[in-house]
Amino acid sequence: MDNERGREENSFRSILKGTSIFGGVQVFNILVAAIRLKFVAVILGPAGMGMAALFNSASLAIQQFASLGLNISVVKETGAAKEDSSRLRDVLAAIRPLIVVTALAGALVCLALSGTLSTLTFGSEQYAGAFRLMSAAVFFSIVGAGLMSVLQGLHEVRRLSKASVIGSLTGLFIGVPLYWLLGTSGIVPAMAALAFTTFLWYFISLRKSLSTSPAVWNRQVHLPILKGVLMSGIVLMSNDLFRSLCDYMTSVFVRIHGGEAEVGFFQSCNTMTSQYSAIVFTAMAMDYLPRLAATAKDNVKMCEVVNRQMEVVGLLIGPVACAVIFLAPWVIELLQTKEFLVATPLLRWLALAVVIRALMYPLGYIVFAKDNRRLFFWMESVGANLFTLIITCFGYYSFGLQGLGYAAIADCLVCLAVYIAVNHRLYGYRLGRSAMRISIAALSSASVMTAICLMLHGAAMICAATAALAAISFINGKKLLSKFRSDR
Repeated sequence: MDNERGREENSFRSILKGTSIFGGVQVFNILVAAIRLKFVAVILGPAGMGMAALFNSASLAIQQFASLGLNISVVKETGAAKEDSSRLRDVLAAIRPLIVVTALAGALVCLALSGTLSTLTFGSEQYAGAFRLMSAAVFFSIVGAGLMSVLQGLHEVRRLSKASVIGSLTGLFIGVPLYWLLGTSGIVPAMAALAFTTFLWYFISLRKSLSTSPAVWNRQVHLPILKGVLMSGIVLMSNDLFRSLCDYMTSVFVRIHGGEAEVGFFQSCNTMTSQYSAIVFTAMAMDYLPRLAATAKDNVKMCEVVNRQMEVVGLLIGPVACAVIFLAPWVIELLQTKEFLVATPLLRWLALAVVIRALMYPLGYIVFAKDNRRLFFWMESVGANLFTLIITCFGYYSFGLQGLGYAAIADCLVCLAVYIAVNHRLYGYRLGRSAMRISIAALSSASVMTAICLMLHGAAMICAATAALAAISFINGKKLLSKFRSDR
């Protein structure tokens, strides 16, 4: 019975269904974010976008540090207790003060180190007041993320989706007028408004979802729960924290050597590539990880889960990446302004890198699912992020804006090779033939599309790229349909 259920959950039909469910809301949020990004580009320009990117990088780094990685840990604890009302009340009683305390800690860091953060980010204390105001954005972002984690643990998909959509829309309609009225001075107020509205909708949704209230604090009962959540969270947050710090340091490095406009070009391209790939990556985090964790003790079944996920990811990400590579200048002009067209080659290289990163993700989750905390910390949190920082700064210093794209591709290729080697040595992972063929095809098709767009021009490029995109989409769509039907 369990084996039959496991096979059903790992079927291509189930994988595609999970991708569509968890990716649907992400698509809407991407559209809202694209509209907001367009307004930011028009109103603030490249330099203003660079400032916004620097504020956002600093805010995210502080949030990751202060929240102690509790979000995934809260999802785990809440999900395990949702069928037991008594246990759920104890879990809520333990995590509620923890979420508030971590949010206050993040806000206090912003307030106490506002001058230092301004100097590190912009080279002077001119923006110390903005960093003090950013403490409100940090506080509501951390609390909102905690409430969202409880909703995820309770599997309140409809309420979670509705809260996410309404929060995004409200943030858009409040944030854009602030940019229009205040210019770059409206960046941080817009961040605070977005954080507060998102928090508010999560708060309302959670109150409607819960049929029970948190238990009264009991040290003997709740302290062990609190300690367990903290220990898991600290391990899980290390990767996000190091990544955010490295992103922040990269943005500062680019500003020092190229100016705020260069940061704006880099971050706008990063945002566009991450948004379209987030549909696949978000679904993977929500749907793939639980299936992988369920088979973590059986290496043979684990390899099957990983290889099937790689097949689906390769078939999905290939055509999407090729479309972005082909349509890069039109996408930039649509979502940004003509000033950003100078970043077209960078967007194409980053889109190619995303194909490799998508193939990395199923492999990167193996160590985490195996609960190998020490290896996860040193390989993923420290090693991978430090290598990314070094090669990205080297790429920009040596080759300018396009060098950031070269660095992203080299970084992903090295990490992919490391993941395959480590997982093979420790857990006997072998890349399946079908997964290998699809992965090579996805990378080859994106590489060919990149070559067409960089080497040809005008009508010749458009005709060749259109034909290539149509062929890739048809072949991959046919393969997906075949795999979907094979599970009947």
